[in-house]
Amino acid sequence: MPFFSIIIPSFNRADVLEGTLKTVIQQSFTDWECIIVDDGSTDHTKQIIEQMINLDDRIRYVYQENAERSVARNTGANEAKGNYICFLDSDDEFNEEHLKTIYDEISTLNFPEAMFFVNTNFRKDNQIISGEFPKLTSNVLEYLIFNPITPSRVCLHHKIFSELQFDPEIVIVEDLILWIKISFHYPIHHIEKATVVYNIHEENSVNIKNNSGLKRLNGLLCFFSKYPNYKQQIPSKLRRFLIGDTHFGIMKYHLYCNQKWSAMKHLLVSIGYQRMHTQLKHKMLVLVYLLFNKQVKEYSK
Repeated sequence: MPFFSIIIPSFNRADVLEGTLKTVIQQSFTDWECIIVDDGSTDHTKQIIEQMINLDDRIRYVYQENAERSVARNTGANEAKGNYICFLDSDDEFNEEHLKTIYDEISTLNFPEAMFFVNTNFRKDNQIISGEFPKLTSNVLEYLIFNPITPSRVCLHHKIFSELQFDPEIVIVEDLILWIKISFHYPIHHIEKATVVYNIHEENSVNIKNNSGLKRLNGLLCFFSKYPNYKQQIPSKLRRFLIGDTHFGIMKYHLYCNQKWSAMKHLLVSIGYQRMHTQLKHKMLVLVYLLFNKQVKEYSK
C-alpha cells in the first residue's frame, strides 16, 4: 500500500500532461502511486500516459466518459490505495520535495486524520512569480473563503475522502465547497512552503474569457440549496462576501466582452452584497467609470 495516492484529472491536455507527470516521477519521496483519470479526452492523452507507464509502473490509467473534474477526482480517489490522497491538476507541477515536505509534516503530527495544504508559486510567460499567502488563522472557515486553495496544494487523509467528496453537480467552486465541509469535521494544517507551481495560461478553467464566475455562482447557489446544514454554519457576512465577489467576477467578464450595461448590473449586485467590504471604494470608482466612459476593457484585467 503506497503512502500517497496522487489523483490527476485530465481532459484533452496531452500537450502538457507529460511534463506534469515527470514532476511526479522526480519526487524525492518515492512511496506513491499516481492515478490519471482521463475524463473522456479526444486527443492522444491515452498514448501519452501509456508511454509514461512504461517508464514508471507506479502510474495508473483510468478512463471515464466525460463527466467534469469533480467526478474525475472522485473516480481517482475511489481507486486510490494510499493512506493520504494528493491532487494535481494536469497543467500544474510539483517540485521534487513536495511529497517529502507533506510527509514530514504528517509524521511530525503523528499521522492524523486531517487535511494539509502547501503554498504555491505561479508561472506566467515562463517567469516564476512567488506566491504570497497569509498564515492559516484560528478562524479556519474565514481563511478558506478569503484565501482560495487550489486542489494541487491539498493532501487529505483517505478516511476524509471516504466520507466527503467533490459534489458532481458543482464545477469551478467545487474545491472550496469541499474544503468548507471538511473544516467542520476535521483539522486543517497549513504547510508554509511553496512546493507547487500553478501555470497561468489561456486555457485555465478560471480564465476570464470562459465566464467562470457564472459557473461559480451556480455552484454556490447549488451548495446553499443542497446543503442547508452547512449553509447555516457559515455566517451571513461570509455568504454575502462569496456571492458579491462572484458577481464582481462576472462583471469582469462582461467588461472583457465590452458589455457595459451587463457589467454595471453585476457590479451593482456585488455592491449590494458587500456594502461594508473594504473593496467598496474601488467598486464605486469602477461604477463611476462605467457611467461616464465608453471604453471599459482595461478594467477587465
